[in-house]
Amino acid sequence: MKLKVVISCFLAALTLAASAQDLKPARDRQTRKYGYQAKDKSWVIEPRFDSAKRFSDGFAEVELDGRKGLIDASGDWVLQPEYDDIGKFDKNGLCELMVKEGRVKWRGVADQTGRIILPVDCRAVNIPRNGGYITAEREAREGELAGELLWGVYDMQGRELYAPLFLSSPSFSGGTGIAKSALTGLTGVVSDAGETLLPFGFLAATRHGGGFRTLGTDFTQTTWDAALRRGESFHHPGAVIPYDPMDDPVRAAAWHSGAIGVRLHRNQAWFLEMRSPRTGYCRNLRVDWGFSNRFLRLEPFVDEEHGTMEDPASGQRYTLKALLYEPDGSLVGEASRWGWLEAECSEGVVYRAEDGERWLLMADLNALSIPSFSITLTGYRELQHDDIYSGLGLRSAEVEQLRNVRNFAARRVEIIEGDNVGVTSYLPPEIPLSQARMAREAMVSPLFRRPFHMGEVVNCSVRTRSEGVEVELYDQLVCRFDDRFSDPSFSMSGEEAIWWGPDNARSVRLGLEKATFSSDGLADDVHGTDASYRIVLSLYEEDGTWLRTLAVAPYADYVQDGLIVFERLGIALIAPEVELRPEGRRPGTRTWREDARGEVVRTVKLPGAQRLPRTLSAFEDATRPRFGERIQSHHSGRL
Repeated sequence: MKLKVVISCFLAALTLAASAQDLKPARDRQTRKYGYQAKDKSWVIEPRFDSAKRFSDGFAEVELDGRKGLIDASGDWVLQPEYDDIGKFDKNGLCELMVKEGRVKWRGVADQTGRIILPVDCRAVNIPRNGGYITAEREAREGELAGELLWGVYDMQGRELYAPLFLSSPSFSGGTGIAKSALTGLTGVVSDAGETLLPFGFLAATRHGGGFRTLGTDFTQTTWDAALRRGESFHHPGAVIPYDPMDDPVRAAAWHSGAIGVRLHRNQAWFLEMRSPRTGYCRNLRVDWGFSNRFLRLEPFVDEEHGTMEDPASGQRYTLKALLYEPDGSLVGEASRWGWLEAECSEGVVYRAEDGERWLLMADLNALSIPSFSITLTGYRELQHDDIYSGLGLRSAEVEQLRNVRNFAARRVEIIEGDNVGVTSYLPPEIPLSQARMAREAMVSPLFRRPFHMGEVVNCSVRTRSEGVEVELYDQLVCRFDDRFSDPSFSMSGEEAIWWGPDNARSVRLGLEKATFSSDGLADDVHGTDASYRIVLSLYEEDGTWLRTLAVAPYADYVQDGLIVFERLGIALIAPEVELRPEGRRPGTRTWREDARGEVVRTVKLPGAQRLPRTLSAFEDATRPRFGERIQSHHSGRL
């Protein structure tokens, strides 16, 4: 009996749809309204609409008083004229509704019976083509996220599986979904039953085989099987445990506010003995730096006993601790349990530690590593530290913004990424043995065995002049890193100032790697092969061990007057024996200036400079006079 009823309803719907296809929209000459006529021009649906479209699948879109609705072949309303747009029904029998309010578009979902599946209060909806779960961006109504526009999950009948709490539309398949939480800013895995299968503690997650692959906040890639059992795990060696905001908006706002939250290395932190109001004597700080490049970090903490900086909003008092960390970011201990910033100057900031000591924290990442020195503190200015804004260099608007849960979650991810810029450069490239052998054979020039030290690898900018090329050389090396993870898919980018080590003794060396495309490298015209090579700039530790890849260039742009210029990288290599003298010593060749930060910028003019041909022989020939012959004779002498 039930089967007969279903078949009867289905046949009736087909009959209605078929009859609707014979109806054509027509306009009544007297009323100027639209209706629908049969083939014999008789009115089947009386003209009462402002506009009308043809029937499709048994329904027609009509307009009345500036709003659109949907009717069936009998002229009855399926959807009342309340919308600015009505989408077509998909194979699941669902359509998208839209209403404009000014410039804002609100969306909802309805079915073919006219039932509203999701009300028109969503900023966006995703209706799956093959069934499954509808996701919608709408306002959260409860808890810490109330008022925020977030993504929720609903079944095909509109029943709520997850209230709005995700930052993006979750991706469901086979009963599980990958979602990003607005509470943490991180990714997890959920089920269609409302369970959290993998916690929201990952930077990224993707499906892998029958399970998942995740990227942790410590940049560990982990495989999970279909039963979500932890499998193989791989940790990126350059990853650092980041600064922890500890759910405190003041701490989150203070990250990278001046010297706060920044990694301070041993040649940046000094014990300061003031000799006069503007001069002092610096010597090594009594901190156990260990043997593996530990670093200090100034961090604000609530401390009602020793805190001097009050938060006007909460009344809590903050102090500024100096914490010592291992290179991987794990805590060693407190170098100073409380303190504050006493002054700032062009050289850095003066920190008053718990025992009354003054520390000079140099802004220069690569300050000279010497046991002691006298210093004049230029632009010395005392700082107030009665409140968090003057004491920590914060803006009240930024702190208030981070009291919002969603903004705080975004800052947490920003800190994780910011403290780990360039993490993938700590992985040596995987080069097939045959290609590695070819690259080694191509690196016959002594240039590839020559180390470049601090001050010999710097940032640059290039200007083309009528008489040649003008190169501006800066005092530091800041590299651009683009980190791409394939599984799980994740990417981030940023710039990082390169640290030359505790004794300023790290070095950069050039190498070659085989280019994927012949047009993206130096053609090997030396050995007569069809290979092309890219130039790799790598950083080496003081003992000569490989540390990380800094940059890769398909070719060098200019080699002249003791410079190798990679214009696209914004990096120049300077021959160690080249002295860049101020203007006057060699008129019209080199000039000096200070940039907005007070750093010296040297300008080198390369008259008649021409771009190098993109061949290996041209690169070797151009670099040999300044970068090859001396090291070759030096090696010969040693032998």
